[in-house]
Amino acid sequence: MAQDMQGFIIGIVVVGVTLVIGIYISATIADTMTDDSSAQNASNDLVDALAGGSAWITILVVVGFAVIVLGMLSEGLGRAAGGVQGPVY
Repeated sequence: MAQDMQGFIIGIVVVGVTLVIGIYISATIADTMTDDSSAQNASNDLVDALAGGSAWITILVVVGFAVIVLGMLSEGLGRAAGGVQGPVY
């Protein structure tokens, strides 16, 4: 179970860092373009789209941790019903 949690956390960190780098690069490209050009507008739209995607990461983190906690609970309760004493994670 600990490896599942570690892989989940590493995955979330990788996605977050990728989003931040993408937003930074797109914002830098938009700053170097001429004002009100279609390329600058496209870069700004990309920054807005990537920034809006961070709300989905929050949902994924909450659901992922809920799955991990429920898995730990069901595993522990299953062992307790089988006669194993004490918390076993």
